[in-house]
Amino acid sequence: MQEMKTAINRAQFGTMIFWVGAFVLLFYGLGFRSLWGSEDRWAEVVREMLLSGDFFHPQINGQPYFDKPLLTYWVIVPSTWIAGGLNELSVRLPSALAGIATLWGVYKLGIRLFGRDVALVGSIILATSWGFCFWSRTAAADAENMAVIVLAVCWYFGFRHRPGFGTFLGFYLICAVGAQFKGLTAIAVPLIVILPDILIQKSWKSYLSIANGSALAVALLIYLLPFVYASLTAKGYGENGLALAFRENLLRFFKAFDHKDPFYCYLYYVPFLFIPWIFWLIGAVVDRIRYFKDLDSNQRWLSLAVFGIFLLFTLSSSRRSYYILPILPFLALMTADFLLRPSNRVLRDRVMSLQFLLLSITGMIESLSPLLWPVVESKTGFVAPFGLKASALVAGVISLVCLYVGRRRILTEKFRPPLDRILPLLAAAFVLMGAFFCIQQNSLEIYRTQKPFLISLKKMIPGIPPEKIGISKNMAGVVFYLNMSRPVIDVEKPENLKKFLAQSGKKIIIARKRDAKKILAYLVPGSFKEILSAPDFSWSKRNDKGLVAWEVL
Repeated sequence: MQEMKTAINRAQFGTMIFWVGAFVLLFYGLGFRSLWGSEDRWAEVVREMLLSGDFFHPQINGQPYFDKPLLTYWVIVPSTWIAGGLNELSVRLPSALAGIATLWGVYKLGIRLFGRDVALVGSIILATSWGFCFWSRTAAADAENMAVIVLAVCWYFGFRHRPGFGTFLGFYLICAVGAQFKGLTAIAVPLIVILPDILIQKSWKSYLSIANGSALAVALLIYLLPFVYASLTAKGYGENGLALAFRENLLRFFKAFDHKDPFYCYLYYVPFLFIPWIFWLIGAVVDRIRYFKDLDSNQRWLSLAVFGIFLLFTLSSSRRSYYILPILPFLALMTADFLLRPSNRVLRDRVMSLQFLLLSITGMIESLSPLLWPVVESKTGFVAPFGLKASALVAGVISLVCLYVGRRRILTEKFRPPLDRILPLLAAAFVLMGAFFCIQQNSLEIYRTQKPFLISLKKMIPGIPPEKIGISKNMAGVVFYLNMSRPVIDVEKPENLKKFLAQSGKKIIIARKRDAKKILAYLVPGSFKEILSAPDFSWSKRNDKGLVAWEVL
């Protein structure tokens, strides 16, 4: 009895440590970095919604932008109350909360189907995988999409033995809400995931019912309502959200108009997203394929679910690395189950050794980084910030300590229980990932030029109205940080540029450096002067994306 109590207390303590670590990993320094990539579109759409009070017709710089459903923007609004306004933190908060929701779903699903140890290890594997951390700390719809898929599957397994209108409605409502974040993958993926279990349990007849059809109809109506209302109140808006949902999901699946990566791309995208657990992943896949007939029903379901997700995204004609992000939670559980309940212990021991080697090499490189930075600087000109140098050294040393202290447990089969063999590797990965996402990425912010450029420019051009500010393209980040009450002018098209230049008085043009020649070709020599330019860095290949501003008379 005493041993049982000790085990329970240990499990509870481990679970508490995990959740504290997960919150640190996803929230620490979340708002420190300026917007990057597609984040600026989410931020600018919400800024214009708050400015206009119109939450059903998303716009960027006054132009319709209904590429994503509405909920992905709406959830940012309450985040502004927490973060003290619309800023980098409030824009990213929904993704971080979605990451926590995903971890909770994986943990609950793991307990229900595989036991507490698999649930805990699977959650930690997911939390320390590169793709999960990256997208859970990025303002986009991908983390929310992943969370809803996991929660829908959790709902199914929680109520699968009680089929009825309420059970069906709950599942479909979760999917319908999820589809308002990113699109129809929030419906397709959960259905593909639960289908193998329905076939294994031979319960498909219970779904051929009026209750199921009625629940589906209600959820479909709820899904369509925002699109219908947006269409009815469009008043010349110019875009139809439902038509774009069809284009972005169904049409793109069968006939891609962009993002045409090769059909085999997910064979390397998935391991990349699952870094650092590449060798564990390979072992889990080999084990489940080779010993599929010997698996229990839950293990077979999970293997088929992973295969179904992989096949769905592979069959789509439009492919990108982050599209397949929803596979990660299920891979994490499958990997954890393989490590704790392997069909082949020899295979498990081999991948344990390889995983130990990979993390040891990573920790060693970071520990030796003080010797490497001078070489990097002399070869490339890149000067590492102090935060990057210090965190790399500290994280490398701590990760090596974790691995060294636990090396006998990791590499020796006789140690029991199996969880003890895995924990040192999980701890080392947490340290390395935490250092990268919470400190090292943020320390590189000194080399990000867009935000400081625009803040400096705003101070230089007080009183210039938006109508006299031109941008070379519809750059959402520029519009967001300028924070104008009305749209600025897009001078990418020559006819727009000519009209813009025909205005009397002082005007400002902001462009990327790579667009400078095209813009300057339309300006009369002597009628303009450069007033601000983002700094160039000798080691960077992206200097042409830096901004430059001219004053035009």
